[in-house]
Amino acid sequence: MGKNKPLPPRSFLDPLIIFYYDSGKSDKESLDLIVRYHLDTTTYGLGYSSFRKIRRSMDLLGTRQQAHTLESIQDQMQELRVLFPNAGMLEMKSHLFDRYRMKVARSIIESFFATFEPELRQARLGRKLVRMQFWAAGINVLWCFDQHDKWKYKFGLCFHVGVDPFSGYLLWLRVWWNNSNPQLICSYYLDTVEGLGYIPLMTQSDPGTENTRIADAQTHLRQLLDPQLAGSIQHNWKRKKTNVKAEIEWSQFRRRWAPGFENILERGVVAGHYDLSNPIQVLLFRCLAIPWLQGELDRYRQRVNNFKPRKNVHKLTPHGRRQDLHFRPQDFGARDFKVLVPPQDVALARETYIDAGHSVFQLVPPTFAEVVNIIYVAMGQPPVSEKNFWSVYCDVLDQIEAGIEAETIPHAVVREWAEGVVRAVQEDDQAQRQAEVEEAQGAPNLFADPSRPPQGFVVVNNGGEGLPTVQLTDDEDESDGEAWLVDP
Repeated sequence: MGKNKPLPPRSFLDPLIIFYYDSGKSDKESLDLIVRYHLDTTTYGLGYSSFRKIRRSMDLLGTRQQAHTLESIQDQMQELRVLFPNAGMLEMKSHLFDRYRMKVARSIIESFFATFEPELRQARLGRKLVRMQFWAAGINVLWCFDQHDKWKYKFGLCFHVGVDPFSGYLLWLRVWWNNSNPQLICSYYLDTVEGLGYIPLMTQSDPGTENTRIADAQTHLRQLLDPQLAGSIQHNWKRKKTNVKAEIEWSQFRRRWAPGFENILERGVVAGHYDLSNPIQVLLFRCLAIPWLQGELDRYRQRVNNFKPRKNVHKLTPHGRRQDLHFRPQDFGARDFKVLVPPQDVALARETYIDAGHSVFQLVPPTFAEVVNIIYVAMGQPPVSEKNFWSVYCDVLDQIEAGIEAETIPHAVVREWAEGVVRAVQEDDQAQRQAEVEEAQGAPNLFADPSRPPQGFVVVNNGGEGLPTVQLTDDEDESDGEAWLVDP
């Protein structure tokens, strides 16, 4: 492949090698992608031996070159078990590379589990499968999204996810102090559309007021680009746990990511450091926890999208990493139904459906952020992590409370902070009650008949027996092991 032609410039090649190395690709996969999608093969050549030589010269070493042992990974494994106590072998292999750039042989990690966690290993092997039904025809036919409230009344934190059900690609995964405001939820959608430059044929969610503006924005953009859709709704409402793929992602999230971080946050609550009824503590917790946790969620999303699942003979869609399936469907024999959207149309939708000055987009009031920033800078701006979150929080809280007691922070300002928190909680509770009423009443379900697919979709049976199913496994290294319905 590289004979009789010069190698490409290192300034061109090195960033690509780093990108594919960071994505977990093998040398053969990386070389194939670079040659097919990046390299001008009429001018340059690149062979396997040359590629490996260049990669090693960049100190990007493979599993054999790093040659890790049980002893060399022990400290890192123990740190990771604090954050990810339920992770299995392939999951931990992925975490070691993601956080420490360590490529470790499977046998070494298996030895760690056999030596230090034999009971937990056996428990993981005993999980059962859960089967559900879903329709999907290709990439960007449908984007599903859903909220997650398990931490809402425990820590004051709310999560939201968007996912393409065919590829499993996580479009967004966000944490905030609110997930019931329609403008906030719509901003997640429009931020993603702006970054990707396209929208799906349809969006899908549970009924509820928080989802109305995504439905409106999606329908607005589809009708703007295709006037023949006038009078139609380009959003699908799914009630009573039938928004299957989003529910699957939350199931994976609760087991793969949440437990370790929940334990860390719970320690502060038990110790009396954090009380949801104390507005000052609530604001400080938001100020420190949300940026830190969003960084961890971004890391989780990137890792899941690049995770290579084990082969699953029951899976009906193409096998591969979610990111590869989503952005290179042609390599897997899949179809992409995306609808390109000009930037000016996205801007128009944003102007129509979002008030950028709304208080829901503020992490904390500006005056509170200013106080915290002064204290944080004086502390030397220590990076917040799982190791020091509560110590940083307590140090800042002590100084805020001292300022309030000394009246260097005026009582009128403190009262304004407290009233803002209470008002936001009341508005959020009201929105939640309204959403529950709407879900109980039921929104129109475009795919009401589960035995018959909508137009443009087909039925694919598992072995010709029974209804087609989506398979959700409880094995963490089968995170992408669902079987989807596919139009061949």
